[in-house]
Amino acid sequence: MLTQSNPPEPTWQTIIRLLRWDKPAGRLILMIPALWAIFLATHGTPPLSLILIIVFGTLATSAAGCVVNDLWDRDIDPEVERTRTRPLASRALTVKTAIAIAVISFACAAGLAVYLNPLSFGLSVAAVPVIIGYPLAKRVFPVPQLILSIAWGFAVLISWTAAVGNLQTSTWFLWGATVLWTLGFDTVYA
Repeated sequence: MLTQSNPPEPTWQTIIRLLRWDKPAGRLILMIPALWAIFLATHGTPPLSLILIIVFGTLATSAAGCVVNDLWDRDIDPEVERTRTRPLASRALTVKTAIAIAVISFACAAGLAVYLNPLSFGLSVAAVPVIIGYPLAKRVFPVPQLILSIAWGFAVLISWTAAVGNLQTSTWFLWGATVLWTLGFDTVYA
């Protein structure tokens, strides 16, 4: 007789690992371009409220991206030494739970983005398909790091426009620098 095991109960520790909040370096490295942008756009004097929205929005967006990545890679991750202990790969969380956490993370980011101007909010919405598509790009695109780099570049565009309300020539230079920087370090990481 076959017995059916109960799905694992999510623990806070497992959820924190899924969100990668146990590895703050990855969260901080995404915050760098977002904070560059608001400090440069405001000549070093951004309002504290904007800093807080950007910091917490970055944490929520990064968390959502990590969960989406693990959802896409849940059948591959168990075969890779570096990723086999991730919560979905090790079956410490169910897919249903991970989807709920991704939706909550995106909703938190959107809830913060509504406090930004319409251009910044629109850029936030435009970033979502890139974030969701990056893990798929690893399967079909020869340089998936470029897709990740573009996703990270949205941190500059969103933050800059949140600070000053428009995109300027210097915004695009900062965006390009962020894309190249991300492309470089993620290529080394990959």
